[in-house]
Amino acid sequence: MERLLLNILLLVLLTYLIGLSFCQHPGLSSNGDKTPYKKPNFIVILADDVGWGDLGVNWGLRRDTPNLDKMAMEGMSSHQKDCYPEIALPLFENLQIIQQPVNLTSLAAMYTEKAIQFIHYASQSNRPFFLYLALSHMHVPLTVTQPLRKLPYQDPYGANLREMDTMVGKIKDKVDGTAKENTLLWFTGDNGPWSEKCEYAGSVGPYTGMWQKERDGSSAKQTTWEGGHRVPTVAYWVGRIPANVTSPVLLSTLDIFPTLVSLANASLPPRRRFDGIDVSGVLFGQSSKGHKTLFHPNSGAAGKYGEIQALRLDQYKAFYLTGGAKACDGSIGQEENHQPPLIFNLQRDMQEQRPLNVKSAEYRAVLPIISKAFGGILEDIATDNVSMADYSHDPAGTPCCNPQHALCRCQLAYLNTSFEKYR
Repeated sequence: MERLLLNILLLVLLTYLIGLSFCQHPGLSSNGDKTPYKKPNFIVILADDVGWGDLGVNWGLRRDTPNLDKMAMEGMSSHQKDCYPEIALPLFENLQIIQQPVNLTSLAAMYTEKAIQFIHYASQSNRPFFLYLALSHMHVPLTVTQPLRKLPYQDPYGANLREMDTMVGKIKDKVDGTAKENTLLWFTGDNGPWSEKCEYAGSVGPYTGMWQKERDGSSAKQTTWEGGHRVPTVAYWVGRIPANVTSPVLLSTLDIFPTLVSLANASLPPRRRFDGIDVSGVLFGQSSKGHKTLFHPNSGAAGKYGEIQALRLDQYKAFYLTGGAKACDGSIGQEENHQPPLIFNLQRDMQEQRPLNVKSAEYRAVLPIISKAFGGILEDIATDNVSMADYSHDPAGTPCCNPQHALCRCQLAYLNTSFEKYR
């Protein structure tokens, strides 16, 4: 659901980027003066099911992401990013379906060509631009465009990871050659790897969720364990974002929307509550203030989908409900309620292996703060405006399928088999 929500928010963002080409943003002035500046360009690249440990700069066990690693060395990487899973959709360009079913063997080339063309023409127009690229990589099915025997790496996942990395590298090269001083390039993922797919899934790195794995099931995608929602993030903006910095600040994918709105010198819509915050100060190295608390909705492995039964408070992680998604070996971790909650100190136990002893002084000290935060978010949800929109049934938000219609090209037989197979 968060992938769909981010898609909607970023489309709404387009309306905030239409206007004057010059504006002011105090966070962009190195000396603190509110000097006019050219309205920036934004490029957001969202990968699908990419693991935190897939990037060499994060974990070092793979060598398939030299371009992303280089971008991290020239910009800022984040080890804390919070998001949740959603299924892949047909290939869209703006609001139009341009290919259905998607030709996976030429998809990366199409992504690259379209993105580079857009950056080229937008830069020539001398107007600020916004490019949102929602990748199918690294979601199954994985397609190898050339025989593995001709590649220096032999696994399909590694081949697709390098393909994605090459694509990001070409987009960055285009930015560097046209508008690097005024373009923010933000790469991140929607959720952790889909462990059920075995060798076709990525790496959670050190965030293994050992407490759950010892009780069967996966602790990656579809769970609220760290491996399920902690993903790699790299932000790059020459002259604005300090180079070769790893931020420990607690961030969320939901921060992208308010951050870009702020940098565009616009305002968030009134009378709405936003869970994301403007983190431009963090990106520019001017602030170390992120989220103190993040709340983790159930994501399919246990409990009612979307309900809040896990939360993060500084270095602490609390679970009122646990459960493991289907693992590579076919096991599923049983749903367990916890009252009082399991609490882990991620600062010294990133593997989430041993919860704090409920009788310890540390547990007794942090439990009241966690309980207050948990009660607060439940009250906030109960008193907030609730959308009645159902995009799963609204024709305006549902991809069409009509082989006779130019905008709805598809093959019904393919949809009924392949799409369901990989949900």
